[in-house]
Amino acid sequence: MRILNHLFLVSCLALCLSACDSSVVRFGKDRAYPGLNYTGDGEFADHGRKAGILRFVLDLGQVDLKEALNQVHELKGLPEVEFVCYLRVDHPLAVTGGPKGEFKAGELVVEMTLSDEEGNEVFAESAPLSRWTWSGSVGALQSDLYTARTMFTPEEGKSYKISLKLPKGNPEAPTGRLLLMGGGWKAFN
Repeated sequence: MRILNHLFLVSCLALCLSACDSSVVRFGKDRAYPGLNYTGDGEFADHGRKAGILRFVLDLGQVDLKEALNQVHELKGLPEVEFVCYLRVDHPLAVTGGPKGEFKAGELVVEMTLSDEEGNEVFAESAPLSRWTWSGSVGALQSDLYTARTMFTPEEGKSYKISLKLPKGNPEAPTGRLLLMGGGWKAFN
């Protein structure tokens, strides 16, 4: 009986110590990021350890798709989680997962490139919006567009540059925003 009591006590102590470790992801709670200090461009938000998905959101501002453009943004101090780089457009999402109704900017080519501080290319995408994946909430007035290439996991301590380029705009295109979103306890980073 003493051995069972001792094993029970040791098991409880081990469980308590692991439950108190904020560096571990567990059901309902993401790990802590004590050194998180984003200092790059845009508005960075941390929605907290209880966020299941999209814990970290970086809003790099409005994008005018009606005219040619070339935007470059510096990213410094991102947490080491997988981010998806989205173009959020003011156009609703259909139940089928594509644009709802007529989307007149489908042939608009958008180029998105990410490079690290040494100038090494992390990803490059150039495709018409009709070939980007549409995501978001059905019924919402906006949709988030991305491709399999517009995802990355930053390395701790590294800075990056993301560029968004439109060789030519489309007068019928909606307005948009450039967003990076990632992390959360359901994301398993």
